[in-house]
Parts: sequence; structure tokens; C-alpha cells
Amino acid sequence: MKRYALSLLALGLATSLIGCSQKAFMQPEPPPQVTMKVVSAQPVVQPLPVAQKKQEERQLTLLAVGDIMVHQEQLEAAWDPKKKVYDFAPFFAKVAPLLKQGDVVLGNLETTLAGSQSRYTGYPQFNSPESLAPLLKQVGFSAVTTANNHSLDRREAGVLATIAHLDQAGLPHTGTFRSAEERNQPLFLEKNGIKLAVLSYTYGTNGIPIPKGKPYLVNLIQPALIKQDVTRAKLMGADLVAVALHFGNEYQRLPNQAQKNIADMSIQAGADLIIGHHPHVVQPYEWRTVTMADGSKRTGFVAYSLGNFVSAQRRDYKDVGAILKLDIRKQADGKTVINHSEIIPTYVHYYRQAGKRNYVIYPLPQTLQANAPRDPQINADTYRYMQRIYQEIMKHVASISGQKKTG
Repeated sequence: MKRYALSLLALGLATSLIGCSQKAFMQPEPPPQVTMKVVSAQPVVQPLPVAQKKQEERQLTLLAVGDIMVHQEQLEAAWDPKKKVYDFAPFFAKVAPLLKQGDVVLGNLETTLAGSQSRYTGYPQFNSPESLAPLLKQVGFSAVTTANNHSLDRREAGVLATIAHLDQAGLPHTGTFRSAEERNQPLFLEKNGIKLAVLSYTYGTNGIPIPKGKPYLVNLIQPALIKQDVTRAKLMGADLVAVALHFGNEYQRLPNQAQKNIADMSIQAGADLIIGHHPHVVQPYEWRTVTMADGSKRTGFVAYSLGNFVSAQRRDYKDVGAILKLDIRKQADGKTVINHSEIIPTYVHYYRQAGKRNYVIYPLPQTLQANAPRDPQINADTYRYMQRIYQEIMKHVASISGQKKTG
């Protein structure tokens, strides 16, 4: 009996050990602290792998302005009779230092650069001196959008010549194209490790038909096209997608429902930022949240119209523009967000001196600050007007804004 009991005891102990072994096999082992490798009978301790550092947060300052126009009066102002050239530098002298503070600076070129053989003209069908292109780059612009209702003012030849002159000046552009292959390549602007895609579309071309079989010449606002382009830009590595839309009613200070619908569609397609122009007056901005197909929410920043950055149009808020300033952050987790937004109102001052027209863009906060020197070209009445306009625009642009940031 004793032998039998001992046998049972031994059997139970063995079974218990087997059970413990099975449990140990089923549970994951803790990660080893060191790895031992025997070489010449001496243990060698391998160092633990160094954990990858988290990506540091990156920052980019984006500046965007509205319509860059050249009316007949501006052609007269820019003409230098002594040098026999068109010099637009004085227009931008006061605002250039501010533009150069941006990492990326965008504007809407609402004119063609079709060359002197096509005659320089202002409204209603614009063609401006090609010297404007290198000047825009010189004063700080990183790129321009070219899809607007004046894109075809000199027909297909004007589109191609404009592209050629922008390329010659080394100024990137998007919105009009030489081919379908070019159209299918988003414009990427990369700075400080942040890759920004810029797309551009217009509601139309003032009734001038796009040549048959060449829809690539000018991007029109079409939901399927915008969705396709935004998706492509994301797949190609864009951290943030900006869509420039030439839309809305001229001289209307508030966005219409069609603008809101198009903005919503663009955000649903994946756009992060909408930059609007065409009304020729400043319209408000807002953080706009849309519902996606799966019920989730998505938010984008919409500036409905940045007004006229430079033109010969006067009064009724047509001589006022806005510089949109955005602080864009690529966080340590890789997510890119619009962290902060700011509007800087501008004013196009017109005056005559020695029988010559002059147009100068003034950034209002910098011009009106207490310690700023008084500009001899601005009289007391104009200063008071600029102060009033500044206060009005600051209230107006935020009048429909809800949320503070995209998060």
C-alpha cells in the first residue's frame, strides 16, 4: 500500500509539474533585459535597442492674400517713362517686409501675362506686363493661383504665355495648365518639414469657352474633380491641403449659401483649408465642421474672400484686402493642424504726385501702430479713414466665426 501511495504521490507531482510547464508555455515571456552570446566561453552583453525619439513638433507660417489685379489706371501708375518699363515695385514697398515673414505666401493672380504683342489692358479683359511675375517673387510670394474668371482673357494662347512667364520667373503656380499630365500633378510647397498641397478652381471664365478637348487649361469648380485632386494630394504625402476657390457674388460682404456648400464639399473631400476670392471685398472666415459619410465629424478653416490685395477699385470696401496668417503645426504624433489664425487688414492708398498716379498697399496694423512714423503720403483724413476701416474689418471677418481652431 505504501508503494502504491508513493506511486500516486509521484504521479500527482509529475502531473502538477506538467500543468505548470503548459501554463508557462501559454503565457508570453517578459522581454529579456539583455541578450547573452557566448564567445570564447565569455558572456557578451548586448545593449538594449535605443527607443526612437518622438518627432519634434514643426511649425510653418502661411500667408495668403486675395486678388492681384492690374487695371488700366495701374498700368499708367507703373509705367516709368524714363526707363521705358513697367515698374510695380512701389505698389508693394510697404507690405513686402510683412510678406517676407511668411514661410509660404500665396496670392491669386487675376490677370494674364500674355506678352506685349497681345497689348496690355485692364478691365474687362486683363493682360499685364510680364515683369509683374518676377516682382511678385521678389516681394515674397511663394506661389500664385491662376484659376479665375479672367484666366481665358487672352484665350488659350494667353494661358500658355502666362504659364511660361511664371515659369521663367521661377514662381510656382496652379489652376491653369499646359496638359492633362501637368494638371494631375498637385502643387506642393514644402518648408520646415511640412508638405503643403495647393489646388485652385474657378466658378467660370466670364463666358469664354474652354477649348474643346482641353479641359485641363482651367480648373473649374466640380465636386468630382476636387475630390479626385484632394485624394491624390493626400496619397502623395500632403500634410495639409489648401483649396483656393474663386467663387461668390461680387461686392457682397457676406458669403452666400453656394459658397458654404462648396466649402463643405471640399472639406468632406479632405481639404483642410479653403482660401476664397472673387467678391473683391473681404468676407468673414470660420472654422467649419462637416459630417462625413460614416457619421464622423471633420473641421476645416474657410476664408470666404480675402478681397482685393491690389487693384484700382475704390471705396465701398473694394480698396481693402486681408492677409490671412495661419500658424500650421506638425505635431510630434505626425498630425498636422492649423493652430492659430489671424487676419491682417490692408488698404490700397491712391494718390497723385507730379501728375502721376500712385498705388501703395499698406498693412493697417503696422501703419497705424502708435510708434509708427507718419507717412508723408497719407494725410490726416486718410489716416482717420484707415483707422475706421481697420476696426470695421476686424469685427467683420470674425462675425460668423464659431470655433477657435481645428484641434
